[in-house]
Amino acid sequence: MAQSHTDGQRIDIETILDRPYGAWRWYIFALCGIAMAMEGFDMYMLGAIVPALAAGLAVEPAAISAVFVAQGIGLALGYAFIAPLADRVGRKPIVILCVLGFGLVTLVTALASTLTAVSLLRLVAFAFFGGITPNIIAMVAEISPRHIRPRQIILVTACFAFGSAMGSALAPLIVHRLDWWGAFLAGGAAPLLLLPVLIFTLPESPRFLVTAGRSTAQVNRVLRHITRDVSDTAHYFLDEPPAGRASLKSVFAEGRLAMTLLFMLAGGMMMFVGNAVASWAPTFWHMQAGFPMADAAALFALSSVGAIVWPFIMIALVGWIGVKRTLLFCYFAGGTSMLVYMVQPFTPALAAFMAIAFGAFVVGSISGLYAFISAAYPTQIRSTALGWTAGAGRLLAIIGPATGGWLLAQGVGPFGVALAFGLPLFIAGIAVAFVRSKA
Repeated sequence: MAQSHTDGQRIDIETILDRPYGAWRWYIFALCGIAMAMEGFDMYMLGAIVPALAAGLAVEPAAISAVFVAQGIGLALGYAFIAPLADRVGRKPIVILCVLGFGLVTLVTALASTLTAVSLLRLVAFAFFGGITPNIIAMVAEISPRHIRPRQIILVTACFAFGSAMGSALAPLIVHRLDWWGAFLAGGAAPLLLLPVLIFTLPESPRFLVTAGRSTAQVNRVLRHITRDVSDTAHYFLDEPPAGRASLKSVFAEGRLAMTLLFMLAGGMMMFVGNAVASWAPTFWHMQAGFPMADAAALFALSSVGAIVWPFIMIALVGWIGVKRTLLFCYFAGGTSMLVYMVQPFTPALAAFMAIAFGAFVVGSISGLYAFISAAYPTQIRSTALGWTAGAGRLLAIIGPATGGWLLAQGVGPFGVALAFGLPLFIAGIAVAFVRSKA
């Protein structure tokens, strides 16, 4: 039965947000999912257009690694310094600003003519990118009922994986029709087309409005989409511990130091493996296992199957054993799966298994980590926590491709490569195991 809200009554906003997830919230979720898919497309399209981009810029394909590094630096900066601004000014303004900036800078990249220009523009674009993802996740978490919050975060992050797969699949087709700059036109135009819809229909997070002390009228403008049973004189509150002013210090305060460092370690190890394997696995399979390069690339493309399918399986696991135990399973299963590269002879069947497992337990499990982090921090510092824990991971991710190149240059064999790919995931699992949380 709906709760009646009398004038002047103090109301925990969760009692309203815990009501059935109706059409309006599914619409907002869909908007957030589309934004995530577009970001996934743009992030992964570069790997699919390296030969065309290198030819267009008159450089060797290996030189495009500078663009990957620039993207990683930009992403880390965006996560660490732009995303946290939303804990002070709101989720919506930062999402809109970053979608606008990302789209415009990506469009301008289509006009670049040098490797330096492309690298700098991608750094700036990905700084904006880093402001989008944590706040989309925070928005989805903060409009969702508590009992389905992890599920919704996993689903919206799965949209990113879907966009990533589309980037890998569609970017070569766009390049075939238009050349390399066509991929940047598509990657920049799509967010700008979505922008007016976000401006006019994306709400502010109602939980943020309450913790920021905004007026009852502002909160009710959002809540009336969920229920008409609201009062113009209600006093809303949020039953969670006060976190103080949103800042980096607050992420480590109030007994959160160990938890935040563990999340940074887990995310860093996961992102390290993600970048290292995605950058070098096909090359190792070609040079060490004797696969033709085209076959190695095609086998590794199966990782998109794991990345898209696994989040839906993860939702069932989260409901059964909780977020933390699900993440532990993902990391230890992922680490074990990467060790199959030790098996000799390394066959195409093993490569397909390794690729799908990588997509599922590394790329696909990112959503589980975001769900765990979102549940572990209060509303006032959620974007800051997501930004800084993910930002630390992205910094380590920059090292991943360099490590793969070093292993190749040093002539390290399959045993050493498998350890380099697998051990960080076991470290991530151990870090998660020590996080104290009821999620």
